Amino acid sequence: MIPFSLSYSGRMAIALLLMLQATVTTASRNDGLAARMLESTIARGQGIYNTAAPTSLIELGIFQQALLETIRDAANSTQRTEWEAYLVRSTTSAISPLSNATADASLPLDRLSIGTALIHEYKSSQISDLIPAIHALTESVLLQQRNANGGLWYYANPTNISYYHNLSYLDGMFSSAPFAVIAAATTNVTTLHDAVGDANPFGRAAALEQLQLLYGICKQPSGLLVHGYDASITHNWSDPITGASPIVWGRSLAWYTLGVGNTLELLRSRRARLENTAGSDCSEARIGSIFTNITSAQIAVSEDGLQNTGQYGVWQVVDHPGESGNFIEASASCMTVYSLLRAIRLHLIEDPAMRSRAKTAALGIYRTVLGTFVTEAINGTLSLSGTSSVASLAGESIDYDYYVSRPTANDSLIGTSAFILASLEVERLA
Repeated sequence: MIPFSLSYSGRMAIALLLMLQATVTTASRNDGLAARMLESTIARGQGIYNTAAPTSLIELGIFQQALLETIRDAANSTQRTEWEAYLVRSTTSAISPLSNATADASLPLDRLSIGTALIHEYKSSQISDLIPAIHALTESVLLQQRNANGGLWYYANPTNISYYHNLSYLDGMFSSAPFAVIAAATTNVTTLHDAVGDANPFGRAAALEQLQLLYGICKQPSGLLVHGYDASITHNWSDPITGASPIVWGRSLAWYTLGVGNTLELLRSRRARLENTAGSDCSEARIGSIFTNITSAQIAVSEDGLQNTGQYGVWQVVDHPGESGNFIEASASCMTVYSLLRAIRLHLIEDPAMRSRAKTAALGIYRTVLGTFVTEAINGTLSLSGTSSVASLAGESIDYDYYVSRPTANDSLIGTSAFILASLEVERLA
């Protein structure tokens, strides 16, 4: 494997891209690194429904988002056609396993990220076979276990309910918040809601409710968010007052940030606005405020990490850069690059000074990813190392040592998909 090496010290994205292109020895139909990594992922046969890995649902969800966005940017018609066919294969592979609402409700909230992709694909292709899975996933939200405060359980694991009960994770907002918005604009959720009679779990207000609950409980004085909380305060790691977990895990914070950004992008789209175009609704502004606050905190901690360690990056335990055992984690770093650069492009970050800091931090993190984790095989296939394995709140020893001892994997679909998204945003700058 051939590592990427960089001597870049400027700030201009186009100069960065030119040097990145110079490190690639094998040409392809599209020399962009996003397309290169996507082609490599497809060549490995990834991105098809697979329940083997604990993170398989959320892996598929972020892969489908990355594939959708790459298709939208594709200039090569042959590539676009091939990728569209692979997207059909990816989404239709989830139809059979996700078409039972009761069974779906026993899965992690991660399943709803696939639901969002299914809805996007149905709007584009009108493949009617997708409808049963879309309806089942929508109905499964009504069956989702909730805490007394209304917060969604991340996982109502029927085989280990004593460990997972009352746990809400930041991770779940990547999947559930955008799905609440897009499902309200797409499916007949009013009929489902009326049949159950509970508070409407769909739409912008529902998305805001879940985002706010986690934000309020998990927020630290730094503005960063810890991994999640135990509403029952029975796990020995839970804060005795709030139930919050003790550690700011890089990927859980990155999932939450990505979910907030996806939700805002949906709310700004014309189709999502079909949900409620009449009257005044401050939900979007309040979600936007959450996004501003959490990205500001992430920019600040990235700058602190640069001062303390000499490099940008998202550390496994975010607020302890450079400490013993801690490491820069690839997937969270790529997600953060994407979230920050997309926020600049969509004006989710408005303040000029903060936009400049966001761009500098994002490109610095991206440079670290390329220099540390990306390698190229002799045949031109790209790989990404350094993606942390799953971290759970279901155990009792949820401390610093637990997070920094998590093993890392090569070519995890979470990491490679996040790299595709990050690379798309860098390429958009050029």
